Amino acid sequence: MRVFWRPLALAAAFVVIAATGPASAQTVIVTQAPAASAIQLGLNSDTVATATADAKGQATLSLDLASHGGKKDTDARIFVDVCGTSRRITLVETGYEPPMPAAGCVRHQIFGVFYIRDVTTLVVNASEESQAVWLRQGPVPGHWLSNEVAGGSAEATGSALLIPDGFVAFAGGGIGSYSNAVAVSCGTQTDCVGKSTRLTGRFGVDIWLKPHLAVSASYLRPVSAQTAGSGSGYTFTSSLGTNLAVVTAKLGFSARRFRFYGEGGADYTWAKLTSVETIADRTVTVDGSPVTIPGGTQTLTLKTGGIGWVFGGGVEYWMKRKVGLYTEIGRAKLRGTPVSGGEGRLDDGLFYALVGFKLHVLGG
Repeated sequence: MRVFWRPLALAAAFVVIAATGPASAQTVIVTQAPAASAIQLGLNSDTVATATADAKGQATLSLDLASHGGKKDTDARIFVDVCGTSRRITLVETGYEPPMPAAGCVRHQIFGVFYIRDVTTLVVNASEESQAVWLRQGPVPGHWLSNEVAGGSAEATGSALLIPDGFVAFAGGGIGSYSNAVAVSCGTQTDCVGKSTRLTGRFGVDIWLKPHLAVSASYLRPVSAQTAGSGSGYTFTSSLGTNLAVVTAKLGFSARRFRFYGEGGADYTWAKLTSVETIADRTVTVDGSPVTIPGGTQTLTLKTGGIGWVFGGGVEYWMKRKVGLYTEIGRAKLRGTPVSGGEGRLDDGLFYALVGFKLHVLGG
């Protein structure tokens, strides 16, 4: 495991993000430094704290972001400068460049961008052979400060780098395709065409109870399927509009900035099928004289409601801890029986493929 942590061009990083009790300010704990070595903590180009490592090679430094720009949180890269018997830990915020390392220092960058809040504790392994970072929102467990951390604890995972839990709102759009709406409306009529692949939108909220488990509620709406046809002396059109309220459970796993997930659950579909038939005027001969029989137009409407199933999957990419992109595919069963009189029922399916954005609203 130590070989994995030894840097080649960039150091590897394990990050664990979990909600725990509050802390008064950001805390940086340096481990595996030489005993009695000088430790510096930098923010961008400034030195904000200094300390001396104890006999175990540990030192604790405080960082108060509010006193350096008035911020409560920030995204930062982390650099570890190994300078003989001294160490410098530098946090570099997005948009800033790190200062040059001092003469005789070897710089190592911890891979990734880290989300730092007012309750964040960072444990930085600053040994000469390997460097790593563990991060937690609140106090850290005691074994993080032991040699187990330097070797890589089984509890530490890099998958939670910028992957949020809690409440995540999302909205997206793409295409949806009805399975048989056009075929049912056309029936046996050969002179009939339709549009079953339509623009589709979905918005809702995920509640990630754990990094790998969520419940989701959303609204899914494809544009109405359209059909038009004609026969001898008549024409007809139909429109099927559907609305889906969707509740699912999601199971996921994370890798760096990505979270892959599958979902399954139920939908309630309320739909409206409108059919308009127009009969042309006809001329017939009665007693040798032409007589015009006027045509007309009739409109039939069927409203349905019913419960079906939904399953699908997708992937999220988190550019920052608050903002991410996603893409997903899925299939929904559309079922319904009349809700306001009439005869007939809805029995169709919807395949959808969407892209959109996600916003971390609340949580860890």
